[in-house]
Amino acid sequence: MGVSWWRVFVAVAAFLAAAAVLVVAGKDNGNGFCGMSQEQLYECKAAVATGSAVPPPSSTCCEALAMANVTCFCDFKNNIYLPLLGINATRAMQLPSICDPKKTATCN
Repeated sequence: MGVSWWRVFVAVAAFLAAAAVLVVAGKDNGNGFCGMSQEQLYECKAAVATGSAVPPPSSTCCEALAMANVTCFCDFKNNIYLPLLGINATRAMQLPSICDPKKTATCN
């Protein structure tokens, strides 16, 4: 089957909406999302994807997470747009501790 252009359009539209929300909410402070650039986030996307066959995070992803503000992730753990982007929020919250057991996203 070919690429479903409608799904691509919806994913891009959701991403742009989420990016706009982040800018308005002040989460993009020039350092990207929670201290991670768009490229660094992309490196981690496979490890937080929805579905059952999910690979472990890459070393590049873990290096980016080492510099990220993981507590900032808490603001988005219940975001309704994450599943539309193919992101499993539970996996995303676990990712920092998978890369470094001493680093967790502790939410209040």
